Amino acid sequence: MTLSDRTKDGIVTVRHLTETIGSPILTVLAAPRGLERPVRGTVLHDPADPVSAGADQCLLMPGLRADLPAAADLVRDAARLGYSAMVFKRRGADTSVLVAEAELSGLTLLVTADEVSWRHLDALLLSVLGSQGVGGEPTTDTADGLFTLANAVSAVIGGSVAVEDLDRRVMAYSSLPDQRIDSLRRDGILSRRVPEIEHNLERYRVVLASNGVVRFPEALGALPRAAIAIRAGTQPLGTIWAIESPNGIDARGERALVDCARLAALHILRSRNASELELHKRESALLGALDGLWATHETSFRLSIPPRAELGLLGFAASTDATGLLALTAHLGYALSRYVVPFRPDASIATTSRAIYVLLPGGGAQAATRLAKDALTAMRGSFGDFVRAAVAPTDTDPAALPTMRREIDDILRVTTAYPDAPHIATLTDIQARLLLARVGDELSREPRLQHSGVTAMAAHDAEHATDFVASVLTWLDAVGNVAEAAARLDVHTNTLRYRLRRATELFGLPLDQPDERLALWLQLRLIRP
Repeated sequence: MTLSDRTKDGIVTVRHLTETIGSPILTVLAAPRGLERPVRGTVLHDPADPVSAGADQCLLMPGLRADLPAAADLVRDAARLGYSAMVFKRRGADTSVLVAEAELSGLTLLVTADEVSWRHLDALLLSVLGSQGVGGEPTTDTADGLFTLANAVSAVIGGSVAVEDLDRRVMAYSSLPDQRIDSLRRDGILSRRVPEIEHNLERYRVVLASNGVVRFPEALGALPRAAIAIRAGTQPLGTIWAIESPNGIDARGERALVDCARLAALHILRSRNASELELHKRESALLGALDGLWATHETSFRLSIPPRAELGLLGFAASTDATGLLALTAHLGYALSRYVVPFRPDASIATTSRAIYVLLPGGGAQAATRLAKDALTAMRGSFGDFVRAAVAPTDTDPAALPTMRREIDDILRVTTAYPDAPHIATLTDIQARLLLARVGDELSREPRLQHSGVTAMAAHDAEHATDFVASVLTWLDAVGNVAEAAARLDVHTNTLRYRLRRATELFGLPLDQPDERLALWLQLRLIRP
């Protein structure tokens, strides 16, 4: 599928509009004549006024009550006057009558999420209509340039070349008649997105962590590949993947990939519209604010924070049971930008190697928690249950942002390490585990504070297959109740008493002293969390 397949004579179709913006921002309710109708602009209309002529326009209807009889009249008028589609909000109303009228009249009916402002939706539609927008296809000039680069590299290497964005969508690909290609690449070209296969995420992690060309052998039916990250400075923009010829690639082929990555970055940056550039400007400002680089007034100015606004800070990160964390973080940051901005155009988003931070200037803790919940739900299809979110206490002073960031980092440190931790958490939710982690930090910095008997006991268990650590820890967990601890361990009470006595004799554990028991329990909990 090429760019021309999704537009008609350079005009965006309803299909391309809905696919680019996507649900829940834009959802198709009725399309009686298909989605190939061209869209040349938008009209924002007051339902109380007569509908003006609007051939091939998208009619936006703020204030429309879908369950009122007048709504069906507006659908008929819009179809008669040549509109491509009508957009409205449900707001809990029954839309069945409106959908039925759209089917009869032949008008495409679209619904937008109640939370999206009409001003922002109009700007988003115009962005796609004018430049293909953030997260959509590149502009025609950019697409042509990337296709040309892909063909040039393919001519040198001998295999099919694909240029992908951070969402693993294929922005351009080579089309030389004699290039080497496999089914995975064909599927990616046809769907404009790389199919999910077992080792994909780990491969992206390796590529995004490398500064040069990375080689991958044949695996799971996919031919050998060479890949390189596209970057603007340290900021990743995408990746380039080349299928190798039967003889592999030589130094000339690697140079071609390096040059292609450099030129592709220029094409991508040139295609970005003002909205994207503003997002990147805010990202740099937010990173500086989180690091405490700016004075309060400077932070407020750079991030457009209203006076006394209640600041909410969210953090997102991949859990440690996910493979390819670096790749997941880069893709997660890209996906979060696409999700958050339509709902909160005032938000600032910053991606680091470990986490993504989202600053909401207004709305308080409730709005921040709701956004985190909705974002995780929306992205579960792409990222599964590997993503964790942290919510910091709100504050009205921008100078508090570095402290809020440290709390976010502390929360994510715990929730990404424990599979049973909540997917969305505040400090209160993980306070005990964080305290244990901080104790572990101190013991690592000051090994002399550790009781040598704990280390010796763990080494003895490992060497002799004994169960002293589990026995002592379970007894301490049961607050010294031998019967309860023995039941948890599924051993006789006399067996547990023997183990406790031997642990005291062999490793010098002072189990009869309260303070010593607390210190031993902390160390053992860090060994067996």
